[in-house]
Amino acid sequence: METSAEQAEEIEALTAIYDQDFIVIDKANSIYEIRICHESDSWWSATLQVLLPPQYPQRVPPVFEIHSAWMSDADMFEATDLLYTIYREHQGEIVIYQWVEALRTFINSKFHGQEPTDAEGSRSDVSLKCESIKLSETIEDGDSEKYQSANVSCNDEDSLKLVRRERSDLCPEIRHGDPFTDRKSTFQAHLAHVITLDQVSGVLEELKKNRKVNNATHNVVAYRIFCEDRNSFLQDCDDDGEAAAGSRLLHLLQILNVRDVVVVVTRWYGGILLGPDRFKHYNNCARGLMKAAGLVDISPEFKDSKPKSRFKPGKKQ
Repeated sequence: METSAEQAEEIEALTAIYDQDFIVIDKANSIYEIRICHESDSWWSATLQVLLPPQYPQRVPPVFEIHSAWMSDADMFEATDLLYTIYREHQGEIVIYQWVEALRTFINSKFHGQEPTDAEGSRSDVSLKCESIKLSETIEDGDSEKYQSANVSCNDEDSLKLVRRERSDLCPEIRHGDPFTDRKSTFQAHLAHVITLDQVSGVLEELKKNRKVNNATHNVVAYRIFCEDRNSFLQDCDDDGEAAAGSRLLHLLQILNVRDVVVVVTRWYGGILLGPDRFKHYNNCARGLMKAAGLVDISPEFKDSKPKSRFKPGKKQ
C-alpha cells in the first residue's frame, strides 16, 4: 500500500510528538496506534487505532477504532461522533493529531465529571429505588477499579421479588464455546442459565476469576430473563468498550427467542482492525454456543412461538 507524502509527514510528526505512545502496528498497511494516557489516573486512558487508506487525507477519513475499558456505550458514541465532526470540519486535511488531542480533552472532561465514590472507591452492590433497580459489580484491574451497571425499569415491589427470588446456586454452571480467531483477534463465548440478576453478577464474577478472561480487551454481555409474575422480560447488555456490540448481542437473543440466559463473548484484540466483521464474530460465537446448549430452535415456526425455557444443562465445553 503506497502512502502519500502528506501521510508520511503526518506519521513523522506524530512519532516525534507522542514518542513511545505512538506505535507502528503494520507499516506496510498503514496501521498505527496512539495511547492516550490520563496524567493522574491510568484507568482513564484510551487507545486510538487508525488505518490510513491511500485516499486519505484528500478524499476519505482514516478508519479507526477506539479501545477503552471505562467508556460506556454512550461515551463511545460521543467520542466517535466527535472524531467524525473534526474530520468534516477539516476534510481534505490530516486529522490524526486533532483526533488524539480531542480524545484527550474528552477523557479529561469525563474524569472531572465522574461519579463520586467512597474512600475505598467502591459502590453498593445492589441499590433499590422506587423506579429502578441498579446492579453494580466491581472488577479490580491493577490499582484501579472498573464499574459496570445494568439498569432495569420496574417498580420497587417487582424488583424486590426478582432480587429475593429463591435460587439454588448464586453462580450456575457456565458453558464455554470454542475459541475463534480472525486476524489475530480471538473470540470465545460463555453462557449460563440464570433467573435472577444476582446470578448474572455471579456468572460475570466467576468468569473474571480467570486471569485471561479478566485481562481480555472486551467482555461483551447480554442477558434475558423471563419474569412470569409480570409476563415480561428483564433484559440488558454491556458493550464493555466495544460500541454497539452489547446491543447487537441482546438483539440476537431476542430474535432467537431465548430466555433465562446470560451470554458473554470475550475478545482478545490482536492489533489488526476487523471493522464490522467483529460484530459478526461476536454473534456467531454466541449463536454457536447457544445451539450447542440446545437453546436455539431451528423449526420454521420458531419466531412466532411462545417463549420457552430451552436450556439444557450439559457438560462444560
